[in-house]
Amino acid sequence: MSSKKAGKQRISQKEAPIHIRRKRLRARLITDDQDLRNIRSVTVRVGDEVEVTRGDFSHPNSAKADTRGKRLGQPRGRAGIKAKVASVDTKNGCIFVDGLSQTTADGKEEAVPVNPSNLIVTKLFEGDPERIKRIVERSSRGGKQ
Repeated sequence: MSSKKAGKQRISQKEAPIHIRRKRLRARLITDDQDLRNIRSVTVRVGDEVEVTRGDFSHPNSAKADTRGKRLGQPRGRAGIKAKVASVDTKNGCIFVDGLSQTTADGKEEAVPVNPSNLIVTKLFEGDPERIKRIVERSSRGGKQ
């Protein structure tokens, strides 16, 4: 972004192409893998294991029923969920995690979108070793993913 004006920055974020929006969906990486210890954040991808740290599904002292949550005007939802990423919505900038859903008024289960800033990636998807190799290589020379 070249402008200092906040309004122009918001517009450029909103009108950015999808391949650039995808790279903005980054989350903190905390893992025990020695190869990845110098990496601060990664682009979230389907299959990565994440932990929800903030929001309706994060509070550790509130393991309650599925029907509760801030959205329903009641105490927060289940404890910090650790699950795999089900899908990534690049257009709207949100991530859907397995096990995060709420019941709609007509009784259907609906996935709850989560902002990537509310997640911590605990394990990368191992089905793509090239991605891990690329991440490690870029971290060793000091660049971003």
